[in-house]
Amino acid sequence: MEQTTQTVTEWPRWLNWKQAAKYCNVAQGTFKRHLIDTGRVHAKVTDFGKRYDREEIDQAIENWY
Repeated sequence: MEQTTQTVTEWPRWLNWKQAAKYCNVAQGTFKRHLIDTGRVHAKVTDFGKRYDREEIDQAIENWY
């Protein structure tokens, strides 16, 4: 038998707002309300718009409760 490997979606380090919400598996409004507006995740302004650090998102979710 031949073994197959599953393809794992690799997320980039810097995510835009839509990607960050999808990464967290929540709606965009929920991401903004619970993570951005509360100051748990901060945006970095670049030439391409605001970007959110995936590691900072992971840290905020891990320390949610």
